Amino acid sequence: EREAEEVAAAAEAARQRKREMVALAATLGLPLVSWAQAFPAKPIRIVVPFGAGGVADLTARTVAQKMSESMGQAIVIENKPGNNTTLGTELVVGSPPDGYTIGNNNLATFIVGALTAKQLPYRIESDFTPIASLFTQPNLVGVTPSLPVKTLAELIAYAKANPNMISFGSTGQGTSLHVLTEMLRMNSGIEMVHAPYKSAPAAEGDLAAGHIQLMISNFTSMEPQVKAGRIRALAITSSTRSPRLPDVPTVAQAGAPYLEMVTWAGIVGPKGMPPAIVKRLNTTINEILSDPNFKKQYEAMGSETDIKTPEQFAAMIKSDLAKWGEVIRKGRITAD
Repeated sequence: EREAEEVAAAAEAARQRKREMVALAATLGLPLVSWAQAFPAKPIRIVVPFGAGGVADLTARTVAQKMSESMGQAIVIENKPGNNTTLGTELVVGSPPDGYTIGNNNLATFIVGALTAKQLPYRIESDFTPIASLFTQPNLVGVTPSLPVKTLAELIAYAKANPNMISFGSTGQGTSLHVLTEMLRMNSGIEMVHAPYKSAPAAEGDLAAGHIQLMISNFTSMEPQVKAGRIRALAITSSTRSPRLPDVPTVAQAGAPYLEMVTWAGIVGPKGMPPAIVKRLNTTINEILSDPNFKKQYEAMGSETDIKTPEQFAAMIKSDLAKWGEVIRKGRITAD
């Protein structure tokens, strides 16, 4: 008898949950199919594994504001820097896969940083749900103006004739800019000296002053130095030229298609997120990226909004893991 009462109570509880779902769906004006269609019913947290005030943080906040307006819920940014973005990324991994905790990340840290790390508390290929890409940005191959080269081919020829006489800067051992320059070294058969820095502006300052001779750096950071004549740009690492620097050839046009690397930023969540919630987030973000005014904001930084489905974003992540993983293994590159 007691068992029958427990079964009846459980059934009534299930019916009550269903009634609550119906009421919530009706309040939101949505058809009842699943909880996912009532999403979001509370604030969403976007974990940014970088400090406040940087490009990644500002990008996330801009997107969050628009998402909040579109979804009718607060979107809270939580900065969680530390351990080369591992702290913030691990927070996303350990969250419930309900769409209420998602994370902002990029190629440099999410892919290259993970591949060069000596140890990680998660696996990129299996512990995340790709949600949406945000934007892409190329890099520039720059040299100090005093170096007697004006093309990438001339740089390679000079380096071959003067082994280990060129010092190249990067944002640190095992970072994406270091790995990309190692790609140049391995494919062209040249020998250079690595000079790691703590930031791109610090390295670019020494490049302009002639203390180092070469650096591949992000477009936003290096472009002002190029326009001012303090750094000579030999190539851009995208498949097309930039209208902001139309005289700078692509790496393919310069004879080094293997150097193509377009940095991306995107949104990911923990593994196991319901497809309907992923689609809702993806659709909302893509609508924001389609706005002409929003696109202009990115173009002003030398970037392009990047509209992809979750499946396309997942394919890009898989491709980058394979491509840069091979370079890192061949070059035996590890982070500090």
